[in-house]
Amino acid sequence: MGIVTNTAEAAESWTLDVGDEGIHLILSEQEVAASDILGDRLSGQSLTLSMLAPSASLPSQLVSEAKAIILEVMPDDEASMRRLAALRAAHPALLVVAAVRNAEIPLVRALLRSGINDVLPLPLQASELTAILDHLRAEITAKGGQNVKTGQLVSIIKSVGGVGATTIATQAASLHARSVRQAGERVCLFDFDIQFGNAGTFLSITSPLTLADLLQGGNRVDRELLGSVTLETPTGLHVVTAPTEIMPLEAVNAEQVFRVVELAQRNFDTIYLDLPGNWTNWSMSLVARSEVIFLVCELTIASLRQARRQIALLRDQGIDPARIHVIANRVEKKLFRAIGLADAAAALDHPVNLSIANDFPLVSSALDQGVLIQELKARSRICKDMADIVDCAMQAVEARRQAEKG
Repeated sequence: MGIVTNTAEAAESWTLDVGDEGIHLILSEQEVAASDILGDRLSGQSLTLSMLAPSASLPSQLVSEAKAIILEVMPDDEASMRRLAALRAAHPALLVVAAVRNAEIPLVRALLRSGINDVLPLPLQASELTAILDHLRAEITAKGGQNVKTGQLVSIIKSVGGVGATTIATQAASLHARSVRQAGERVCLFDFDIQFGNAGTFLSITSPLTLADLLQGGNRVDRELLGSVTLETPTGLHVVTAPTEIMPLEAVNAEQVFRVVELAQRNFDTIYLDLPGNWTNWSMSLVARSEVIFLVCELTIASLRQARRQIALLRDQGIDPARIHVIANRVEKKLFRAIGLADAAAALDHPVNLSIANDFPLVSSALDQGVLIQELKARSRICKDMADIVDCAMQAVEARRQAEKG
């Protein structure tokens, strides 16, 4: 056992290394002092204790080497909450436990909904830490070094209704599935617009089983049921269609949503989520877990105003703006448009690097036939624009793989 001081940090920042099982405990100086974990209280346990301020950035090497992290969180400190959200989003396969003082039940539920694996009360007691360490060790052992698949989430949200988000979701997901099919990768599209979802219609597919069967399946939801609900299109895209009957947004159980999505992540490499226009706790949590967030808008004042509000909301939730990719849909040729992409970026205070050319007859024909636009006019400008969206998602996949390799 020894203390390793990180000279790159402030003097009060240090690491106590006890074993090498990849379990890290990160506390502030005050919480270390308030705990009873030092001395011989953790005899026989293996973990690395790092002392960092609740809002301090996490060392990248520490995170890349970790299999589990117990992290102090201060709910009333925005920087501390952003740190937690960023850790969860950047490392979806990592076991994360939030250590919190005076954690009320609503806060605990919110943390669990956001993808945190467990919550530990502060000040930290050796007996409680030992119990959570045993649990984490069992989880790590269960994974057993296996290559457990954790598919990437790609969320599609909209500035306002009718901007073409579902069209982009179905077309981009289909292109993505076709492009990775030979490599053995699997892509799935979930239509989470439980009231007005049209993904199945746009792809000309129907099924007696829908998302509703998964949301109402409780503990019966498993790989077999997921396989029964999904339909495979000719491009290789697997689709879970929206419920046939309109469901109230508040009737959806958030924990069941997360159970379904986590199951999908274990069975698919990339999961596109076509989300409803109205925000819920569960839809915001899904966006927070997504590596890529496509925000679809049009180059109109009304649409851009709402898109700016959406971006502000996501930033307030601690979501990294770099994960938000604005797609300007139905963009006219320069000669005919009053608002350009540069104008839109200035209005949003956010880059607009993706756009879809306006070709209503071509898009309408493809949707009516339930086929890819590429199948009707492969050399069209709109096909290139769709390919750019897929490239953006695939580059994020590769970036995460490289990050996980270290």
